[in-house]
Amino acid sequence: MNSILRAMVPLLHIALLVLFVIIIYAIIGLELFSGKLHKTCFNNITEEMMDDPHPCGEDGFQCDIKKNWVCRNYWIGPNFGITNFDNFGLSMLTVFQCVTLEGWTDVLYSV
Repeated sequence: MNSILRAMVPLLHIALLVLFVIIIYAIIGLELFSGKLHKTCFNNITEEMMDDPHPCGEDGFQCDIKKNWVCRNYWIGPNFGITNFDNFGLSMLTVFQCVTLEGWTDVLYSV
């Protein structure tokens, strides 16, 4: 029992360090990407969203203007709106998703 308690102290230090890093990157994500994951391509005539929605913007993915697609700000976002940097809690969750390497490429290509 004593050895388990001695092992818990270094694990607590590591957990606090990981939490600190997640908080720092969540704040950076808030500053850089807040509101950037809610635009996707809509048809300018029928007002329908594209079949496979993904974020668009001026610097990233561009909508096909020749087929009447325009980039608008009415999409809930990737992963049903959970993956974004709009508030601190969801920003920490998105950073945690990237830290665990589970779906981090989706976040990479969305941003």
